[in-house]
Amino acid sequence: MRDRLKKYAHDLRTLPADAAVAWRLEGWRGVRDALAPRTLHRVFRRGRLVVYAQPVTGARDVPPPPGVRLAPLGRADWPALASLVTGRELERFRVLIGRGHSCILAWRGERPIGYAWVARRMDADVSQCPLPLPEHAAYLWDLYVAPDERSSGIGSALASARLRIAREAGCREGWRMIERTNGASLRTLSKSGDSTRVVGEMRYLKLLTWMHARFAPAAGGSGG
Repeated sequence: MRDRLKKYAHDLRTLPADAAVAWRLEGWRGVRDALAPRTLHRVFRRGRLVVYAQPVTGARDVPPPPGVRLAPLGRADWPALASLVTGRELERFRVLIGRGHSCILAWRGERPIGYAWVARRMDADVSQCPLPLPEHAAYLWDLYVAPDERSSGIGSALASARLRIAREAGCREGWRMIERTNGASLRTLSKSGDSTRVVGEMRYLKLLTWMHARFAPAAGGSGG
């Protein structure tokens, strides 16, 4: 309980700075997204996510647009990354990298403008939903592009790069969980390959510290 209260107090202290970053990047939507995990989502959250699998072999190799480069996130990138993510997210990024997960950054000059994540295993830092990720698959999540850089091909390049990372790690598929209403993620998914299949649906309900999540595999969809 003491650790939880300590975390709540830290969230409140860092909210003003994080809200300022979120406002600069996404306006009121960003402020809402910075506030929700500290307030409403601590009390109640529910959702339905479709689980997709993409073959990593044969996926289109999409290069970044001119003037943009992609590179793995490294320790030297933390100061620059603070211009793209909130302090709360930056702390989460440090934990994820420390636990061996992979992040690819998109850069324009010395400015980071996007990122995408790849995990070889599911744990609570990646998602609280217990997705039964098979040995042959990597989990792909949290692709983001700065608003002033969208619709330029950066998202497709990041999606392609993380499929390549999964392939180089020996995986055969990349799995993703996407809400049915998330049009941007569904468009990126459709552009990154033609052999995507639905492997199931994840439903979850969170009340305070209690979490219930259930994965329902699609008929014939959980193998690979």
